[in-house]
Amino acid sequence: MSARRISIIIPARNEAAQIRGSIEAALAAVDELRRAETAPFIEARATDAEVLLVDNASTDATVAMIADLAERRHVRVIECNRLGAAVARNVGAAHAGGDILVFIDADTRVPSDALIRIRELVEEDGYAAGIFRLAAQQPGLRGVCWWMFWNALRLLPLPRAKALPAFMFCTRRVFVGYGPFDETVAIGEEWPILADLYRAEPSRLVYDRTLTARTSCRRMERQAFGYVRTFVKYVVAVLWPPARVNYTDRIREEMP
Repeated sequence: MSARRISIIIPARNEAAQIRGSIEAALAAVDELRRAETAPFIEARATDAEVLLVDNASTDATVAMIADLAERRHVRVIECNRLGAAVARNVGAAHAGGDILVFIDADTRVPSDALIRIRELVEEDGYAAGIFRLAAQQPGLRGVCWWMFWNALRLLPLPRAKALPAFMFCTRRVFVGYGPFDETVAIGEEWPILADLYRAEPSRLVYDRTLTARTSCRRMERQAFGYVRTFVKYVVAVLWPPARVNYTDRIREEMP
């Protein structure tokens, strides 16, 4: 019988407009996993799952928006006062009880079968880390083209192409052995885990395109020439390491 525990870690800073939808999607994936584990004629498993919200010193109603879920569904809220998404992810990992760590951005909705698939990839296929397809939450041709481009780019057999931490997983052993997230940078903080694992053991990292998470395009949509500017920032960061350090993203959505 399997005895794996899955921890979903969601860092959030001033995400009141997005966080409830993301937490609810994560909880739906937990429910789907538990239904699969209790279905008749299915091999018994002892996998359990938990959801952790790492509040990264929010000054809005981020935590209040999921207060009822924290109480009813036992979503754990972890305080992290040192700023940075990488810092928050590492704090979440330190508090997590799982030996499979799933990292989801606060503006990203995962599909309901996400945890079932991740469990299969680890337990049945032997993968130790992985990334998945991303798509835009909002309708629009620009968002569709943007994520089609990045999804295709990640097919390249290059370590740093295995990137974008909006929806990724790794085992605890990989996190300890290759991680943590690089807290000194704002772009590519996942490279110590994903790129280094792919460089050392490429067969243990999967780019699974059977799952698609929907994420916000606000960073590009809410500034002039946002898609071009964001693309240029990523290219410069790859080519010139100092550019990875200073990348301030203050764009958030207002509550309706």
